[in-house]
Amino acid sequence: MSEANRRIGYVGLGNMGGALARRLQLAHPLRVFDVNQTSVVALVESGAAPCANLEELGASCDIVFLCLPTSEHVRSAIFGSQGLAQNLRPGAVIVDQTSGDPTVTRAIATELAALQIALVDAPVSGGPQGAQAGTIAIMVGAAQSDWERIRPVLESISPNIFHAGAVGSGHVIKLVNNVVHGALRLLTLEGAALAVKNGIAPEMATKILNAGGARNFYSETILGERIMKGNVNVGFSLALMHKDVRLACKLGGDSGVPMLFGSLTNEYYQMCINAMGADADVDTAALFIDRLSGAQVVPPASNV
Repeated sequence: MSEANRRIGYVGLGNMGGALARRLQLAHPLRVFDVNQTSVVALVESGAAPCANLEELGASCDIVFLCLPTSEHVRSAIFGSQGLAQNLRPGAVIVDQTSGDPTVTRAIATELAALQIALVDAPVSGGPQGAQAGTIAIMVGAAQSDWERIRPVLESISPNIFHAGAVGSGHVIKLVNNVVHGALRLLTLEGAALAVKNGIAPEMATKILNAGGARNFYSETILGERIMKGNVNVGFSLALMHKDVRLACKLGGDSGVPMLFGSLTNEYYQMCINAMGADADVDTAALFIDRLSGAQVVPPASNV
């Protein structure tokens, strides 16, 4: 399809999906749908066309982006009683930006192929801030022909696009990314608590960690800039992080890869959920580790 004839829709306008949709909207007219009408209004105010339901959006779009909590939500949005598949025309493309289960993704792709609809998985890493800035990393799983079709549209979100391989590959590498990042987050917080409990000021501990071999994305961009300033609201829940780590461990089991550190990380996030609540922000793990250790990495007056 030519660029002029593309009709693009976005479903799922939460913290991440909303930021991605706004970035996409800078280059393309957009049709949008979300069960949360407040999220829809924010996009409509900046020029998007609202759709009353998934059926209407599917009937009016050639490319549909999804950013939903889980692969089960994706399946329901596509194949549910009022799902997209009933109204999308042959030749349409669904771009799934959910952090999903690659096994489910590949099954959905097979079912859609029978309807002559392509599925591309394109999860992201970099948070809503990266989406807004146009710097977010996009990890794509797609057949070569579908990759060539969708790449120009993805480039309007960010130039940092990686074709990881066939369908499902984007979701595989996103799980790898999140289990590694999730483990580093907890390990960095434990290390900070250990330093503080033994007399080192939090700011000095962070400065030294970032000058040595312990330096990592979390220590550089979040620990000192957010956690030690009392802000533990990054906009991503403990439940979603736990879901991604759990899926990574399951993928490891299914493919014969030992997940010793991943499994410990999985259990640690379950402990955080039990203590802080599933809907609590992922960085409330810092408060939980302070509680376990008796340290004071997070200032008392935290933005919770």
